[in-house]
Amino acid sequence: MTSGKVVTLYMTMPDMMRAGHRMRVDDMDLDENGIIGGRDHDNGVERPLVLVSKKSYDIIEDAELVFERGLLMEDIYVDIDLYHLNKGSVIEIGEVLFEVTGPCEDYRYLYAFAPELPELIHGKRGLFITPLDYGGMAVGDEVKIIKEV
Repeated sequence: MTSGKVVTLYMTMPDMMRAGHRMRVDDMDLDENGIIGGRDHDNGVERPLVLVSKKSYDIIEDAELVFERGLLMEDIYVDIDLYHLNKGSVIEIGEVLFEVTGPCEDYRYLYAFAPELPELIHGKRGLFITPLDYGGMAVGDEVKIIKEV
């Protein structure tokens, strides 16, 4: 079984703190509504999390572009390439099971950073994932594929 590790976690803060501010966190709790304490938690709008693999940033670096991690607006950054997973696949990160809901294909904002960036990482921008239950995760936690579809 293939496994990897969580490298970085990001949370978008709610309006009461600093609207839209994304910050790195060491750990987070999640439930079916997303990141507990995050801006979009329990607001009635379904918003999956974005999981990005190191593979995306490797492609960017191979093209001799330099960007900080977080540019791809990921919630979870991992060191394992999971882009072969299809909708319905299940992964476990820390204590949380996630269902893959599909590839993240919103590239529009990336044109502002480098015109070639969207085409360069096409199909490798990230995966949308949705928590299936309550649990916690932290930087360094294991990432495991539970079910591949």
